[in-house]
Amino acid sequence: MSDEQSRGPAVVTDLAKELTVIGPTRGDAIDWNASEAVYGRLFPADYRAFVALFGHGSIEEMVGIRTPAVTSEELHQNKVSPLAPHALADTTVNNWAAPVQAGEYRLEDLLIWGETTAADTFAWIAADSDPDRWPVAVYSRFELAWSVYPGGMAEFLLRLLRDGFEEWPISDTSLRGVTRPRFLHDQDEEAAWESGTNPWE
Repeated sequence: MSDEQSRGPAVVTDLAKELTVIGPTRGDAIDWNASEAVYGRLFPADYRAFVALFGHGSIEEMVGIRTPAVTSEELHQNKVSPLAPHALADTTVNNWAAPVQAGEYRLEDLLIWGETTAADTFAWIAADSDPDRWPVAVYSRFELAWSVYPGGMAEFLLRLLRDGFEEWPISDTSLRGVTRPRFLHDQDEEAAWESGTNPWE
């Protein structure tokens, strides 16, 4: 087991100390063999641990986390997905906060795993054959550029919840003032809204 593999689930354990699940649903059971067949690759250990513990949902209705498709038909239904063809063709999307990264990373290697209500995008740069070495790339709608963060998805979220960035990486700063951040599974949020209840109040 690599250092990244062993560290990933431990970071998710730390994340669970920061993040309170407020609905009855706890995690999603994913057929990881089926998802590997769809994407042609494994997913990082920290992400698999996160999905098992939390699942498809959002943090404070600001940061949405996707789960993987297990059939090709699901691929673009709010699941983990590559950039859409129109985004790949848009020259403004291929903009990196550090100019040197423009030649180092390719948009074709990005896999989107989340987004914010401010229309920021979270992705892995899935170029390495070892998924536990994939860095996180964030497209800020405010900066109109990608920034790259090493350490993986769970570590990125943990730093976000602990306000551990010198420069705030997303466009909405509202999360910085939240002392006890909450996670709500999409299934529970949808059920609450259908019943006429605001689950975030």
